[in-house]
Amino acid sequence: MGPVRGELAGRNRRRPANAFPTLRTVRTGDVIGGRYELEDARGSGSGGVVWAAFDRKLKRRVALKRPHAAADHAERARFRREAETAAQVNHPNAVSVFDTVDADDCWLVMEYVPAESLDRVLAAGGPLPPERVARIGVQVASALAAVHAKNIVHRDVKPGNVLVTDDDLAKLTDFGVSLWREVTRTDDGRVTGTPAYTSPEVAGGYPASRASDVFSLGATLFAAVEGTPPFGDGEAHEVLERVRRGEVRPMRRAGPLAPLLADMLRPRPAARPTADEVRARLKEVVGEWEPPVPRPARVPVRRRPAFRAAAGIAFVVALSAAVLTWPYRAPAAQTSASAGGLVGDERTADPCALIDQEELRRFGPTRVSTTYGNFNRCDALVDVRAVKPVDVEIQLITRTSRAVQGGPLDVVVEAGSSEECDRTVVVDDAYAVRVTAKLANPPVDLCAVVESATGSVLEVLRGGPIPRRAVPFPAGSLANVDACALLDDEALVALAGFNGGSAVNVFGHWGCKWYSTLGGPAVNLRYDQEPAQQLIEGEPVEVGGRTGYVHVDRESSTGCAVSVPHRPRGSAQGTHIDVVELTVGGDRPGIEYCPRAQRLAAVAAAKLPS
Repeated sequence: MGPVRGELAGRNRRRPANAFPTLRTVRTGDVIGGRYELEDARGSGSGGVVWAAFDRKLKRRVALKRPHAAADHAERARFRREAETAAQVNHPNAVSVFDTVDADDCWLVMEYVPAESLDRVLAAGGPLPPERVARIGVQVASALAAVHAKNIVHRDVKPGNVLVTDDDLAKLTDFGVSLWREVTRTDDGRVTGTPAYTSPEVAGGYPASRASDVFSLGATLFAAVEGTPPFGDGEAHEVLERVRRGEVRPMRRAGPLAPLLADMLRPRPAARPTADEVRARLKEVVGEWEPPVPRPARVPVRRRPAFRAAAGIAFVVALSAAVLTWPYRAPAAQTSASAGGLVGDERTADPCALIDQEELRRFGPTRVSTTYGNFNRCDALVDVRAVKPVDVEIQLITRTSRAVQGGPLDVVVEAGSSEECDRTVVVDDAYAVRVTAKLANPPVDLCAVVESATGSVLEVLRGGPIPRRAVPFPAGSLANVDACALLDDEALVALAGFNGGSAVNVFGHWGCKWYSTLGGPAVNLRYDQEPAQQLIEGEPVEVGGRTGYVHVDRESSTGCAVSVPHRPRGSAQGTHIDVVELTVGGDRPGIEYCPRAQRLAAVAAAKLPS
């Protein structure tokens, strides 16, 4: 089941007329078309869901995309035709289409490379200087010119479909394969595209053309340099009405780009420059600057497995069998994306404030614990007259650490089991709340418990920002230590063969994930809290001047974990201690990763405060 806005999933409600038909559920490890093994659900938008996958035949990573909606026979035929057309595009600044699989809900197989979409770049840092916008624009215009030369119309040029790396390599993605086309319906139902970047003629119901692509590129570059689309934001019908009237906002920051943008945004299609003319004029602005040449790397021989770090970033694979990689810049964007929003400062947001004990007490006596896991988590323990209580976990997470579909206050139903039920509440573009109920052989319906807890989460979020923690963390707590800083790029490259700059903050920098874009194992470092007198699982080993405990991960059997207890010197004897949990996991038996896990744990342990 997909996201449900404003209500809990599972309740009786009439399906809206435009709701997506149900697709079959897919999970990590499923093989699509007998060839592509799914790894991570990396992101979701109005156009569909994108997965990282491993191509078993060519031994490389690819990106697989399928739409939210199921396809009928006619749509499948159109999908194949349009995908074949898109596959003709071979340009360094355009995403390549490698393959299609239409036997399993219509999948598109594309290039893969991690990069940030332009809309995320703008959300994180605000408007860009004209020179940088020109550098991005000259590449996208070049790609559009190549596309138009093959009589292909993109139909949806917008910041979300432009990928940008740190060194300003830009790629145009999401060519107009109809199943993925974002649709905005007005009174006459004829408009396709994204309202803020739609040309006047398309807003008036005419088909998209090369000239409308140029207009959309102009609107995209306008938004990049001015910080807002040329026709502003708001309800779709309001934006489209301003588009039809040609009410372009004045340019205040565009500088040398202003004359060209004005020409690209002309109301009459015939008066606009072609994509190639746009490229030539932007080339005059950028001068001698040349787009960076991607540095090819070896093709991965193993898929990247278990501890997957889902990034809320747009991505595609390299133009050939080679894999291109760029560092991922997570923390700054995550912190700023919700500044002043419902989460605010990650380290002071109180997950326990999302729990309504009175609501849960209808299932049994309830108490709250803050020491059942990491610092971003709060647990409600509900006594249901079983051997153990139902453990209801409320966990704050970043959406870059776990792929989450939907918009603000949507509730996503996760795949569960008889012993676990899960929901995810979308907070905003940057954050989500995981709600999980666990108990072996439960005498109650765990999903009923979860729906009750989820309703409380929604009620708090609708009321405004999450309340702050009443009591700060103790001075010696690991809650004051940045988990992402415990492993530096040098250690990751030398000891684990990872790419530098791949850290993904889970929440509050109390957990961090690193993954190799070249395949191979992944690293998950997080904090935990354990009873002070409880024996820690594993064989004792010396790591970084401390005692750690190493063991093969029981759940996956393809990971090796090292636990490092942390009790600051001079701290009072408490009921619980902090623990660093470092896991290296992959597709090999877990024991094979233990040496690497111990080496990395030694680096992390040596950086812990005494």
